[in-house]
Amino acid sequence: MQVQRTKHVSGYTIVPNTILQHRRLSLTARGLLSLLLSQPEHTAATVKELTEDVAEGQKRVTNAMKELQAAGYVICTRVQNERGHWSTSVAVYDVPQTEAPEVETPKAGRPKRRLAGINPFGEKNPVKNPPTPEVVTEVADSPASEGDGGDEAPQKDMGRAAALLGRLHTAAPSLKLSHSDVLALAPLAAEWLERGASELQIRSELTEGLPATIKSARRLLADRLTRKMPPVPVKAERMAECGECGRFLPRGQKAGICASCAGVAPAPTEGPATVGQTEEAASLLAEILQRRASGRIKGTSRRGFASA
Repeated sequence: MQVQRTKHVSGYTIVPNTILQHRRLSLTARGLLSLLLSQPEHTAATVKELTEDVAEGQKRVTNAMKELQAAGYVICTRVQNERGHWSTSVAVYDVPQTEAPEVETPKAGRPKRRLAGINPFGEKNPVKNPPTPEVVTEVADSPASEGDGGDEAPQKDMGRAAALLGRLHTAAPSLKLSHSDVLALAPLAAEWLERGASELQIRSELTEGLPATIKSARRLLADRLTRKMPPVPVKAERMAECGECGRFLPRGQKAGICASCAGVAPAPTEGPATVGQTEEAASLLAEILQRRASGRIKGTSRRGFASA
């Protein structure tokens, strides 16, 4: 037998002859050990991945792996990390290891856990990780309003507004505000709440459609809170009723009798239906007016009538 050897400059692995000529190892085990020794140090590939497409099959590879472990060329160690997760560390040697390293045996029970919020790498760097500014929900006393509890409503709205502004960075990190920014913008957000806007509506109006670059979160929010301020809700004025016939009085007149009862205007007739009024509606209205005049029922409000 003639052996032709070529001098290699790169891309080769030095394997001791004791491995290649090991009589007690099968040829599959010798080839597997040579394959493992040819891998770079600290490779991330597993043995199963390296032998996935070999012709011998996984069963013969498993048996070869057991041979290498018994001979001391491969040592598998079970290790547990700080989170309690177990994994297998594989060490490959070109010289058989006579003394096996200490193997940590998995213990029964729940895995180790660390408390939430504790940095596993030590204390946080205050320069890279500045503390989040504390949002103060207490505001200065406002003038008392008329009625009981009038001074509690403005303070409650200011507290809700300040808390809402302090949480905006959870939805949009670029809108992180300082303590002074929250106190400056809280009155505008409180005005939204007083006008009937919900916290979800305010948050949506302030966080949607943000520009790619925000130079000043305080100026942007101040502009949106001012420009998109909802209108003041209009309260419907309750119309007063005539003290004689029970008809509604003209707007602006708070009490008294109507012009018909005062004799300065003709009383409404019970004739045919007017334009836009059906004949059935006209008859019902005439019956209601007749019962009012007789005293059997009396008008209370626009919502309906109560029995006398």
